[in-house]
Amino acid sequence: MSTKRQKYRTHLEDLLATAAILRVLAQGFGYPQVGYKTSMLREFAKLKTACARPGFSRIAQAINSACRALRSAEETTLRTEYFRLFLGNGPVSLHESAYGDGRRIAGRPHELADISGFYSAFGLHLSDADPNLPDHLSSELEFYSLLLVKQAYADRGGRSVNREITRRAARQFLESHLGRWIEAFVQTLRENEASTPYRELARVLETLIGAEIKRSRIRPFLASGRLPFDVMQDDELVCPMAAQAAAGNPVPLAGEMPIP
Repeated sequence: MSTKRQKYRTHLEDLLATAAILRVLAQGFGYPQVGYKTSMLREFAKLKTACARPGFSRIAQAINSACRALRSAEETTLRTEYFRLFLGNGPVSLHESAYGDGRRIAGRPHELADISGFYSAFGLHLSDADPNLPDHLSSELEFYSLLLVKQAYADRGGRSVNREITRRAARQFLESHLGRWIEAFVQTLRENEASTPYRELARVLETLIGAEIKRSRIRPFLASGRLPFDVMQDDELVCPMAAQAAAGNPVPLAGEMPIP
């Protein structure tokens, strides 16, 4: 096989491997329903081939640490920690628009509209059963994962126009949204002494998104941290996920975006 063809094949396989890891992370930051631990370990096990790829060693190490932490955790403890960190008045928000500087408070509707515009441009929408807004971490991870898959298949099929449209959308979404706030999110998680499983999942996330930023050669204007007031954490708001969980009902994973 020629060197050029080998590089092309490696590029496509790297895109698909990254997309697969992103999908598992999207599940990881969804509500830990019954069976969450088993499901996560099973999904991580499927990534063995992806993590063995050249250039994925740091990500593989982070995933191995996350798996060890999950194996030693109790599901009830994971749910308790999810409530403490992310729901109601929890100190860590899973929403992009909760991070930045004071000017973003007034810009929340614009941020949500911009993210929704990305989704709509590719014929996607949040699941009707999903109570979350479009800037939820799991939704953004699933969307970016899908863009990488679409880019790989357009490239492999010789559809250069589709490939370029998708590549530009992925780069822009990473620079304008996903790549901006992950560092602030991970730092906030650490500052609030998240339990080991969530810290390790965050390390996988930080490592992977950092690698994508480097690969895409972009320089996002990083969010400075958690906003001093986040309307999504207001006492007046009741999280529908928390209400369903308290009632013992199944809670849908955030970010389920069916492809028409």
